[in-house]
Amino acid sequence: MFGLGSPRQSSFPTPDCPCCQTPMQSVGQHGVRLGGLTGMAGAAAAMLGGQLASDGEEAFEKKMRTEIFVCPSCSEISMKYLGGL
Repeated sequence: MFGLGSPRQSSFPTPDCPCCQTPMQSVGQHGVRLGGLTGMAGAAAAMLGGQLASDGEEAFEKKMRTEIFVCPSCSEISMKYLGGL
């Protein structure tokens, strides 16, 4: 769900770049990690060392789902909020 991107069809109309007015291209849905652990299990995972701590943090970090648009002309990036936190 929050990995490298989802090939889903865009849920937003294609925006124009605010810099050069070129139509932007969707590169899929991505998760943005905002940090901050949630719950007691997240706090306990943060205290452990090694890979287990990383896995635990990943499971309990606050995340926001977004759809990312990139301008093919000037590389401007636009993110649209899809939910999460």
